[in-house]
Amino acid sequence: MLARVSDEDRREAEAVLPPAAQIWFRALPVDLQWHGLNVMRGLKAAGMDRAEVLAAALLHDAGKVEAASGPIQRGLIVLARRFAPDWLARRARLDWRAARGLDRLAAVAAQHPAIAADRAAQCGCDPITVDLIRRHQDRSAGDDPLLALFQQVDDRH
Repeated sequence: MLARVSDEDRREAEAVLPPAAQIWFRALPVDLQWHGLNVMRGLKAAGMDRAEVLAAALLHDAGKVEAASGPIQRGLIVLARRFAPDWLARRARLDWRAARGLDRLAAVAAQHPAIAADRAAQCGCDPITVDLIRRHQDRSAGDDPLLALFQQVDDRH
């Protein structure tokens, strides 16, 4: 809720995004921009300099915007993961476009990787960017060191 993103921060992000993705990134809520920038900077600190990976960091949670929620509502999802995982799992399978209220919030929370990956592809992002976004919450991905690094950094930020 206290996230701030400067024009300089946005220019740093735009340096690794294709033009349509730049517009999308600027339209995201500030807290999602801020989180993406923090993950990107964490990856850079870990030695990652590949633009397609840094772009995935910026956009990996952008599908959450489809829930029309803010940080408080997204916090409810974090609590539901901890205290009501069965309730959350049942709603995760709903069609997020048709769901309303808390059902939509839960469905989007579960499906946001696919939502964001589809939009990233539409925005002309690299296939590696799209793949990382799509799989960023997949903990059964096996021996993929790039995905493991991405998840490790995302978990810290």
